Amino acid sequence: MKKTISIILFLFILANTILAQQKPSNIVVDKFKSNNTNENEINSHRHSIGVDFGPTIFYMLVAPSVFNLVLPSNNPNNLKLQGNFGLGITYTYRILEKMDVNVDAGFYNMKTYYDNTKATYNGNVYGLGLSAGLRFYFNSKNRASGFFLMPKVGTTLFITQGKEYQKDTSSYTNRNSNIWDFYVSGEMGFRIDLSRGLGVNSGIRPFLDISILDIGISYKSLIRLVPLPRFAIGILF
Repeated sequence: MKKTISIILFLFILANTILAQQKPSNIVVDKFKSNNTNENEINSHRHSIGVDFGPTIFYMLVAPSVFNLVLPSNNPNNLKLQGNFGLGITYTYRILEKMDVNVDAGFYNMKTYYDNTKATYNGNVYGLGLSAGLRFYFNSKNRASGFFLMPKVGTTLFITQGKEYQKDTSSYTNRNSNIWDFYVSGEMGFRIDLSRGLGVNSGIRPFLDISILDIGISYKSLIRLVPLPRFAIGILF
């Protein structure tokens, strides 16, 4: 057993020695570039994947609060919203030093209800979202991090399922519908490479995405305005 381990170690050392002799210039250039320019360029990472809590914040807190504020709760004829769940997945592929292809997918669920003298309604709205865009990073070096602007296109499928109870006739009516919405928008935010402060510029490492605003044109609602649309954490690799 010890002899076998010794042979494996010998072969490993020999292989590394041969590779070092074959590519001395590349190693010198890479070390020179790393020590003098401190640039990771496109070799620092190609992919990123993360969990986005932006839909959690928007559909569980922001959207119900704004909707219920605009339509006062003391009016029994107004529909009410209550956020139940929201989550997204984000992925980027780096095509240039300061440009990423970005794909987002998300899901959310909100409860809808009202109660007046004529009817009572209880239902749920489910949303399935998908978008794709290009991230353009603005920084002083060839890094896919820092401030970015992202034009994108997306679609959301709204699935509504609910029942309305008519008090005068004691009857129920199903209120179900499926609606597709399409939009074109621009998003601005920041990508923070969490390990860069520790001097780690390559390999698998964590990142944080925070977007300030997503604004554009929607087919159904005309104006698309989403504050804090992205709060994602994940890994670069």
